[in-house]
Amino acid sequence: MADRGQYPARIGAADVAELEERTRGLRARDYRGGGGTCRGAAIAAAAAGERLLGATASPRVRRRLLVALADLHNLAAWTCFDTGLDGPAVRHWTRAEELAASADSPELVANIHYRVGRLHLHRGDPVAALGCFGQGLVAARRAGSPHATAILRANQAWALAGRGDRAAALRRLGQAHEAFAACRPADAPAWARFFDETDLTAINGMVHTELARTVDPVHAATAIPALTSAVAGYPGDMHRSRTLSLIALTANHLVDNDFAEAAAVGERALELAAGVDSARVADRLRPVGELAGRYRGDARARELAGRIAAFAAAA
Repeated sequence: MADRGQYPARIGAADVAELEERTRGLRARDYRGGGGTCRGAAIAAAAAGERLLGATASPRVRRRLLVALADLHNLAAWTCFDTGLDGPAVRHWTRAEELAASADSPELVANIHYRVGRLHLHRGDPVAALGCFGQGLVAARRAGSPHATAILRANQAWALAGRGDRAAALRRLGQAHEAFAACRPADAPAWARFFDETDLTAINGMVHTELARTVDPVHAATAIPALTSAVAGYPGDMHRSRTLSLIALTANHLVDNDFAEAAAVGERALELAAGVDSARVADRLRPVGELAGRYRGDARARELAGRIAAFAAAA
């Protein structure tokens, strides 16, 4: 790609391919080290990419550029969300949706709605999250994408579990598995390729983690093997996903009164968390620390609560 301030009057496929490659590299950094490792670079790349819109291009290249730039804004938004900057995240998602709609890319629109929903879910508003996931499903159906449908159904299940609606959560989780069985994850677009069998297993664990919290602690017995499998299944460069699964697994061992395992898993979660620049990691750890603090009669739980409190205070 030409220097940021001097793009050519006309661009071709090679210019867009370079933008796509930059996004791939930034996305890998986000997965590996958290949004804080690449947020500035992603925002700068999105701003630079916007300048390409002023160049002339063939219709095919123009559409590819719109999709690539929408994907980059989608990633920039995610890194902002991951580092606690909700306002900038929403602005980047708004721009991403505009570009994706202009490119007539409903599958990318579906992914954007999924990610906005995750912001609401993280902030404790499952109703708003469900609204976003529902909008995403409309786009996923238009795209004819069972993979996008699986992502959205799984996250609907997570939100419903957070509301304590066990029947609806399990129904949506079943639909997610059905949609996933009908797709080929390896063929998914770059922005959705993270969602493979391991990630679906992790969300299965998160749904039961929430049900253990909102409905019945017995769900911890289902969450534990799912999360254990996900932790083992994530590839080596998915540090943040593995860390988040370990945090949830720690909570379930506490609910299950297995304080020795909770301490061991919690220690591993804290070790990995130290290498991930993500506000969400600290946000997820805090309630686990509070949960551990309720078991004051066990020295291992008390120590875990103290270690998490120290980590969260420094985050």
